[in-house]
Amino acid sequence: MTYKTLSKRQAAILASMGRGLIPSGGPHFIPGAGDLAHHWLPRVDYALSRMPFITRTGLKIMLSMMDYGLPVYIIKRPVSITRLKDVQLEVLMDRAERSGVLGAAAMVIVKVLIFPAFYGIKDVQDAIGYSPRFPETEYFEGLKE
Repeated sequence: MTYKTLSKRQAAILASMGRGLIPSGGPHFIPGAGDLAHHWLPRVDYALSRMPFITRTGLKIMLSMMDYGLPVYIIKRPVSITRLKDVQLEVLMDRAERSGVLGAAAMVIVKVLIFPAFYGIKDVQDAIGYSPRFPETEYFEGLKE
């Protein structure tokens, strides 16, 4: 798939991080982030395209650092995050949540880019029983599909 601001490599890194955080087979929603990447990655791309250039560039640099830096820092293996198996990704992201600076940077990417895009999908909202607290007005411009 072609994206406006994300490269294929950056999209693969985001998809891998999503698979590590939101695995398939949950109690309320069977598909995980890896299963629905084709739905939420375009939403991430759109969100990035709406950000100021410096913010977008900073997030993309952090994302590139996560590719090899996170596995080396957390699990002491010099491997790309995209080459890890799902179980290894889950362990990596679990440890990253509790680790120092690089883990905190990974969680910033997750909380800014992955979670809003994934949990903004209508099927996911229905599966987890989410109902919006405040109704959207006709002037609201949110993430577009």
